[in-house]
Amino acid sequence: MNSINFADMLIVLVAIAVVISMLLCYRSLREAHDWSLTDALSEEVELTKTDAAGTPIDAAGIPLAAGQLPLTITMMKASSSRFIALVGTVAILMLYVGFGLACLYRFASVNEIPDMTKAANFFYSGLVLFAPYLINKFSSVFSIFKP
Repeated sequence: MNSINFADMLIVLVAIAVVISMLLCYRSLREAHDWSLTDALSEEVELTKTDAAGTPIDAAGIPLAAGQLPLTITMMKASSSRFIALVGTVAILMLYVGFGLACLYRFASVNEIPDMTKAANFFYSGLVLFAPYLINKFSSVFSIFKP
């Protein structure tokens, strides 16, 4: 039976520390009374109040006359782009930790830091997961031109 060497112990300790720190973050967010993931993944949206037929109505529920401005309601709605960004962040975080552990193991066992240029390109390509969120934010810049 082989004895456990320093590199193996170091990787196990770092991996356990990462898992414990993520669990502590999860627990503190779960116990917070003034924070929710649903609110964090939502964004403000202005909606026009309408009747069942889709005709804009006023606060009393009466259809608007010609020339009247519709009543808008600001609501928090779920954001697909924010959800995709969250999933992408978690995926990239796990890959980052995985590559970091592999580099740490190689450094501790062979005393050599591997070339990470190809891994860096892999991480840059992972930024595509944030494209919907970035496009949504970029399109909101042009909302000032809406009538």
